[in-house]
Amino acid sequence: MSAQITAVVLIQAIDAKVPSVTIKAEDGSVLSFKVEDAKNLEGVKVGDKVQITYTRALAISVEAPKK
Repeated sequence: MSAQITAVVLIQAIDAKVPSVTIKAEDGSVLSFKVEDAKNLEGVKVGDKVQITYTRALAISVEAPKK
């Protein structure tokens, strides 16, 4: 199961080596994401408000109990 989410967030930290960003959402939650293309970070700085789109995914495995 997966869901694609778009939100306006505040950039709190940028790690260009990974590359990744730490953001603060409008509800106050703080999340870190790996950025697929480092070019997307060009011109972005801490304190900027940006619109992001990310995908959340969940995988579940169901097995019979061992006897």
